[in-house]
Amino acid sequence: MDKKIQEIKEAHAKMENADLDWGLSILRDYISYLLQQIEIKDKALEFYADEDKYSVDIEVNLEPVLEDCGFMARTALKGEDTP
Repeated sequence: MDKKIQEIKEAHAKMENADLDWGLSILRDYISYLLQQIEIKDKALEFYADEDKYSVDIEVNLEPVLEDCGFMARTALKGEDTP
């Protein structure tokens, strides 16, 4: 994970327990949402970045990436997580 994103995650975790006024509370919610979206997109990128996903399985004769047909990417772009 990116160093700056990790820094944001740590700062966000500290904010979770703080007694904040309404404005900062909304910012905390926004940050939480953005971090969730980053994790969803990272998961999809890790799937496609895995070189093992591009090797052909002789028994099935399909590469996992070809079998996926971009489903994970489309799902991540909608902001949804995959199982």
